[in-house]
Amino acid sequence: MTAKEAVPVRESEPSREDVSIIQPIGFTPAPVSSGRKKLLLSPKAIGVATCLLLGGTVLVYLLVARSLIFETQPADADVSVSGLALPLGDGHLVLPGHYSYTVSATGYVPQSGEVDVSSDSNSRHAVKLERLPGHLQVVTDPAVPVRVLVNGSEVASDQGLAESIPAGRKRVTILTERYLPFSKEIEIEGLDNTQTLEVSLRPAWANVHITSNPSGATVTVEGKVLGTTPLTAELVQGDRLVTLSMPEHNPADIAVPVTAGVDQTLETVDLNAADGMLRLVSSPSGASVTVDGEYRGQTPIELELASNSRHQLRFFKDGYSTVERSIDVRAGEQREMNVSLGAVFGKVAISSSPPEAQVFIDGKLAGVAGQTFTLPTRSHDITVRKAGYEDYRTTIVPSAKLEQSVRAVLLTGEQARWSNVPAEITHGAGGRMLLMRPDARFTMGSSRREQGRRANEVFRKISLTRPFYVGATEVTNREFRRYQRMHSSSHANGVSLDNDALPVVNVSWNDAALFCNWLSARDGLKEVYLTERGRVVGFDASANGYRMLTEAEWAWAARYNRGSMRKFPWGDSLPVGKNSGNFADSSAASIIPAVLRTYSDRYAATAPAASFPPNEMGLYDLGGNVSEWIHDLYTVGTGLSLKGEENPVGPQEGDYHVIRGSSWRHAGLTELRLSYRDYGAEPRNDVGFRLARWVD
Repeated sequence: MTAKEAVPVRESEPSREDVSIIQPIGFTPAPVSSGRKKLLLSPKAIGVATCLLLGGTVLVYLLVARSLIFETQPADADVSVSGLALPLGDGHLVLPGHYSYTVSATGYVPQSGEVDVSSDSNSRHAVKLERLPGHLQVVTDPAVPVRVLVNGSEVASDQGLAESIPAGRKRVTILTERYLPFSKEIEIEGLDNTQTLEVSLRPAWANVHITSNPSGATVTVEGKVLGTTPLTAELVQGDRLVTLSMPEHNPADIAVPVTAGVDQTLETVDLNAADGMLRLVSSPSGASVTVDGEYRGQTPIELELASNSRHQLRFFKDGYSTVERSIDVRAGEQREMNVSLGAVFGKVAISSSPPEAQVFIDGKLAGVAGQTFTLPTRSHDITVRKAGYEDYRTTIVPSAKLEQSVRAVLLTGEQARWSNVPAEITHGAGGRMLLMRPDARFTMGSSRREQGRRANEVFRKISLTRPFYVGATEVTNREFRRYQRMHSSSHANGVSLDNDALPVVNVSWNDAALFCNWLSARDGLKEVYLTERGRVVGFDASANGYRMLTEAEWAWAARYNRGSMRKFPWGDSLPVGKNSGNFADSSAASIIPAVLRTYSDRYAATAPAASFPPNEMGLYDLGGNVSEWIHDLYTVGTGLSLKGEENPVGPQEGDYHVIRGSSWRHAGLTELRLSYRDYGAEPRNDVGFRLARWVD
């Protein structure tokens, strides 16, 4: 311590006795809670946090939400949308999703629906509400019950009120008895409102003055009694039937055309005294009766006859004499007349072939043919019958002045059947066809030793018994063009083959078969040829439709003559007979190399059908003119078997078809023979065809 350091001087220090000593007290620690410590927020903090949360939610909603707008008719319609949809201006603010809506307005039918709102864009929808039906109150002058028609259809109405009429422009028609119809177009506003239609009705009647002689007649119109004459009646327009009636007088019917508002006076109607009644009876009954020359019926009969007048009656009946009477009756009188008719007889001689057939007259056995029968002079049914024959039937009226005769030619069942089959028919294309009933056995083909023979002409033993129709001529261009209108047979070196009367050529076998099927369908017959995609694939030999001749039929029709087979169309030897047919003659020398120099048929190419005489069967051009497609497929036999064939039709399958007969191009010995056979499938200018069909 330095000198400068001063030592503080305590002013006074208490003595130890004066200082109180602080004593320690006991310390107890505060208890510690074993739970979590709670966070305590003030209400203000909670409010701030809630506002922040709501604001964030609204912000997110505004960012995600899309507008859903409905354009409605009417514009003031109420729109209700399901779910969370906030109205916003003309629409609603909604989150993307699926919503149901309902649009409604007073006076309109509510409309509900569903809509999808995408997150990509706002959604806009147009909704047009349908107006509720309206009601129409019809008020008429004068006030009468009415019927209401809307657009021509009657609607239910009660005292002129028609309810639930669809809104829109309507034609309303008002109908009522005794007044003219009223019609007007009005606009039904709908909206469940009631409109009023005021209608002034115009009368539909006229005054008609009616008088009668005598007066006091009852006037009835369509079953309604109006009064007695003289009378002025209100009749509704139209054609009215007015009936005047009076005791002991005949009623009178008067047709009166009535025009609304046009009054008229009818001429006085004269009522005649009532008719009398006459009952007529005759012996025998069934007599015909005329009154004053007018036929009135058969006895027994009741007739009304004009009173106070004399009438001439005449009674007549087959087999009986005529009776005449006269009579008059008073008004309202009832009388009866009986008349007896005397029988009148005639003689009928009946014979039969074969003889001794039974004779039935009016269904009763009368005797045996070869007798003369006395019969009443009326119509009788005659039947002549014999076992093994078809009945012969006829009707005859005997004469009292002249003996008559009946010659009954009885036919067997087969003869009777064929008597009903026509010997000639005309097919739908216009050609004639002749009935053929072959019953022949012959050999088709030619001997190996025959000059000009070809190897395909082998012998075949044929039995031909099936009846058929055959074309008298080959099918012509005119007939074929009814099937194919644009077909052309063309020409041969400038010589036309296309005239209507010439035989059709330049047709394939398939073309000919399709023509046959077309004609069968046209004439209501069953088609013979089976086809697929326009090609023939087979045939039905049981069908009754048109076809081509089978080879056996052609050979029989062309060659068969009293049991032998003709060699050439004109006979059995050369040269060619005069006017025998159309072959390659001197007329064709300019277009065909090889011709018959000493023969002329006047035609360079084809000739009109039937230009040359027919053969014994009435068939033309089986040799010459054009060769003919045959139904049969082409085959060549071995010639080693002569097994008989019955009505052959050829195989079902093959590549070529037979061609028979010579043509205008042929002059050689081989081709001129009727046994000449060719084959092919494609069209040629010298090949046509002839129709045939089997008889049912």
